[in-house]
Amino acid sequence: MRSGRLIAFRDVLRKAARSLGIEPAVYLVEARAVWPEIVGPTLAAATEIRTLRAGTLTVVAVHPLAAQEVRLRREAILGKLTAHLPQVSLRQ
Repeated sequence: MRSGRLIAFRDVLRKAARSLGIEPAVYLVEARAVWPEIVGPTLAAATEIRTLRAGTLTVVAVHPLAAQEVRLRREAILGKLTAHLPQVSLRQ
């Protein structure tokens, strides 16, 4: 019987990912999805989130200047990502 309560598909996916032990992969996908919004389209085009493990986000850049920009904006980027992904304990 239906309870009449709507459940967001995202919540269903997170619950399934948690039960399968792949929840970190879901967070990685979510981080990649908001990356252009966080850093802007130009920097997003020159960088890519590679991994998200144990609170550490690894970003690769196609050019040293893009890498330097990410390093310079590190704290702001972490703050914005944390706002988008509060369930992830991002440290660096």
